[in-house]
Amino acid sequence: MLNIARGAPDPPHARTPGMKWLSAGLTFVNFSTVCGLILGMAANGLGQPVAVISLILGVVAAIFAYLGTSDPKTKIDILDSAEPGAKLSKRAQRRLRHAGNLPSAPTAIRKYRHFWAWVLAACFAIFAVRSFCWLLYIDGDQLKIQSPNNLGDLALHITYIRTFASGVSLWPDNPIYAFSKLRYPAGIDLFNALLYCLHLDLTRGLVWTGLIASVATFYAFYRWGGAFGVAGFLFNGGIAGFQILNSSTFLKFVDYQGDKTIAWKSIALSMFVTQRGLLYAIPAGL
Repeated sequence: MLNIARGAPDPPHARTPGMKWLSAGLTFVNFSTVCGLILGMAANGLGQPVAVISLILGVVAAIFAYLGTSDPKTKIDILDSAEPGAKLSKRAQRRLRHAGNLPSAPTAIRKYRHFWAWVLAACFAIFAVRSFCWLLYIDGDQLKIQSPNNLGDLALHITYIRTFASGVSLWPDNPIYAFSKLRYPAGIDLFNALLYCLHLDLTRGLVWTGLIASVATFYAFYRWGGAFGVAGFLFNGGIAGFQILNSSTFLKFVDYQGDKTIAWKSIALSMFVTQRGLLYAIPAGL
């Protein structure tokens, strides 16, 4: 019999590594960036040796974070993973239901409760691939940016990354304003500069950083607010989005971001893709 009411320890299979990987990934980015800044200040600028040491220290910190993070399943998950013949006593069921840990929905409903999570995961994957794989791309003899919201922001972030990677003394002057120190929160750009110092292509570094951050953001939102939390982040933007149902534009995939008559904005498209600091800040905050 499954002894939940007595507080028996969870079996080994009752722990999922998702939160451990999230903690390790965030720690790797955080610690690598901080070490890169400190070592860069000591060495009077970033370089390949500083980048190698910083990333190695980040990996070590990530391993400690992975080992130090525990992620036990909830009691409801243990109930779902129990053997079909395992039953709780009526007294144990009353205790769990009183504590809010025993669902009142039928087993068939609980069985398919992850359906919407997988639907949202597919939608989030489409958003991430479309937004970051075409973040900066070559079309014939032209260099193009996918999002009209990113025309100014991406150029600024590339400038910061190249400035850090050029070996300039840290903390540098503002590369776009004369006689002014850099006051922008450019931590994620400093991290990409470390990768750039190791000869990782700049565009590929931006793409992979965005894709991995999207996975972390999806998982963090799901653990924080479930499928509703993911949907709230991904589908926000107001009723202007229903313009797609207009008979003249239906199924034509019109981009309302650049429309002159509709100032349509979405947190995912206008902030998550453009403000690169949110790639780390959102999953870390959640």
